Amino acid sequence: MAATGTWDAIVVGGGAAGIMAAIRSAESGRRTALLEGNQQLARKVLISGNGRCNLTNRAADDPTHYHSTQPRFPRQVLAAHPLQRTLEFFGSLGLELKEEKRGRLFPISDQAQAVVDLLEDRLAQLGVRVFRGAKVQEAIQDREGFSVRSTAGGYWAGEKLVLASGGISVAKLGADGSGLDLARAFGHQVTALRPGLVPLVSPDEYLRAAQGVKVWAEVRAPLGKGRVATDTDDLLFTPYGVSGFTILNLSARVVPLLGAGPVELEISLFPGQTPEQVSQVLQQRWEQHPERGLAFSFTGLLHAKVVSALLTKLGANAEVPVGRIGKAQRWQLAQLLTAWPVRVSQARDFDHAEVTIGGVCTTEVDPTTLESYLVPNLYLAGELLDVHGDLGGYNLQWAWASGAVAGAAG
Repeated sequence: MAATGTWDAIVVGGGAAGIMAAIRSAESGRRTALLEGNQQLARKVLISGNGRCNLTNRAADDPTHYHSTQPRFPRQVLAAHPLQRTLEFFGSLGLELKEEKRGRLFPISDQAQAVVDLLEDRLAQLGVRVFRGAKVQEAIQDREGFSVRSTAGGYWAGEKLVLASGGISVAKLGADGSGLDLARAFGHQVTALRPGLVPLVSPDEYLRAAQGVKVWAEVRAPLGKGRVATDTDDLLFTPYGVSGFTILNLSARVVPLLGAGPVELEISLFPGQTPEQVSQVLQQRWEQHPERGLAFSFTGLLHAKVVSALLTKLGANAEVPVGRIGKAQRWQLAQLLTAWPVRVSQARDFDHAEVTIGGVCTTEVDPTTLESYLVPNLYLAGELLDVHGDLGGYNLQWAWASGAVAGAAG
């Protein structure tokens, strides 16, 4: 079968990392082909930030927001393509950004589609040939370079190959692990894969009383050896357990621990306040209205459904007048309000995860170029690698940075 052209570079994967790799490759003067298994490019970009595209983060250069089995690996990539380069690149395309809480950066238009449209326009300007519906089945290397075949019978030949086809999260968008299979076929090892930035399931049935309620809370997750990860933001109670920004952000560090058994999170519904301070708040409220029942005494302070779950956990009588509650029980309640233990036993599956934890072992990849140590002229980028970021634009920054490094190298 005749090849669909002979290329200087072939990029497999039309997500954020693949598009950036193709752009940087073409900007370096290479005839570049971009192969995407779907009919639409960058489908995960389109749903990011609830369709608004959390493009990156003001703190994207801070390496503590990125996680890998080899923690030093992401640093060199991020240093080669820091936040400023991402901002300059999208600014050159005409994209204007705004900053929201926690440093998250979004298009002023609040349209993820605008980001994708501008990227596609840049691909067209550079002459990158985009092949849609080109789901790669096989990629091999011989003396003349790489040969790539699709399930539909397409065939491409090229000198350089970039694999940037993502992990296995959100299968409905086409993620199926085929890129990882290609990497394995070249001899690369892949770490254990787990869902990341994902809601967590709790076996605590009493929590169901609070389902559907979102609160502002501090969540603390024990990581072992005295280490604790903490996040303060939205917490959502669900029919299966807990979600919200705090849980999604902490999940990347909690999920790997769940294989050894449930993890007990601590939730404070009064972030920044001590049990002594909360006890005093309760005392003042109860002294003003001693005739009120315990559950009703929280009206105007906490959501009734949350109160119901808390009192069930405590085993307290919701109807008892607060004037009859002693100091010891008030203290017990104050402690629960600032350190509410909630067990989580598992993550929801990959269909509910924003990223994949794990990927191609980074010990087999050069962090300065993202070229494989095993196969010359093979490069790997994006979620395919064993690197993931915190919630808030960090995973897209990793995609832009790793794609740029892989595309420019060679």
